[in-house]
Order: sequence, then structure tokens, then C-alpha cells
Amino acid sequence: MARLRPSRARWIAALLAAALACAPVAAQNAVPPGVATALEAGGYAAVPMRRHGDAHLTVRMQLNGVPGIFILDTGAGRTVLDRAAQSRFDEGRTPVSGGVATGAGGAGMAIAALPDSRLRIGDYRDEDFTVHVMPLDHVNAAFVRRGEAAVDGVLGADVLERGGAIIDYPNLRLYLRNPGARGGGASSSPSISEQR
Repeated sequence: MARLRPSRARWIAALLAAALACAPVAAQNAVPPGVATALEAGGYAAVPMRRHGDAHLTVRMQLNGVPGIFILDTGAGRTVLDRAAQSRFDEGRTPVSGGVATGAGGAGMAIAALPDSRLRIGDYRDEDFTVHVMPLDHVNAAFVRRGEAAVDGVLGADVLERGGAIIDYPNLRLYLRNPGARGGGASSSPSISEQR
């Protein structure tokens, strides 16, 4: 298990203490007014999220300079591009074999990797990003059946962890910080598979 540096742990503890001290106990969906200011002072930038149906949140992001809509999924280990949308984002490059997916929604499906991609989410940047590619037909078919738009992919925990993501549900904001931004910069902790 990765340990936080003492200074980073104190900063996070102070932020959480301030948030709890400012929030009325009975208020629902109230976000303390100083939280956004504290996050911005720590190098975070807000990215707007939108509701997609009644159960999902989406984020507009760019992959290789092409804008797309991605479902925010904290349980997805990796950011995934729908194979059906791949040609819009791959710059004519062919993905390399990536093995087999192991998640709840895509277990046993072939997955490929598209390294050397450029990712942009608001002010967050990763100029050497590896996006994974797999069919998301089952996801998009379910959305279409419910009268909702298809999505281009899934924004997963690889980006959320690296960007130190903080999700502000009431205000539909995703806060991300570029690695190395002031107030932070610790590299992400190794994944479970890397720790073994």
C-alpha cells in the first residue's frame, strides 16, 4: 500500500477538516464554499461533468486532439476507447495487442493499447498516454435502448489516480491536478498487478 508524504497527508487532512467544519450537518448537497478555492490553490482545476441519463456522469475530453464524451467510471482500472470510435482518435495508428479485459462489464473481451496518445481533460494534460481499446457495444446499446446518446469511451482510475481526482457530485465538477503541479506531484502508486 502506498504511503502519502507527510506534507501531502497534512494538506489533505486540513482540506477535509475545513470541508467538514464548514458544512452544516443537516444540509444536503451543500459543498463548503472554500473547498473549490483550496483545491485551486493546491493546483487543481475544475472540469465540468454532465449527467448521462439518471445514473452516469460524463466528461468531455480530447484524445489526440479530437473531442469526445467519456463516462466517468471510478471502478474501471483503465481509460478505454470504444473500438467503434477508434478511427476518429487513433491518427491512423494501429493499436497493439493488450490481452484480455478482466472487468465486470467486459470480462474476457480482447483489449488493445494505443500508446503515445495525447490526453487533455480541461487543464489536465498527459502527452504520453496509453489509452486502451475494446468494444463497448454492450454499453452503448444499453444507452441507446434508454434513449440516451452513445459515448466514445470510459474515463478510468488510471487518469483519476494520476490526477488526484476529487469528484464534486453536487456541483458536477471533477477536479484534476497535473502531475508535478504545486501542492502535489507525487507519482501515482503502483496498481495491484504491479505490486505483486
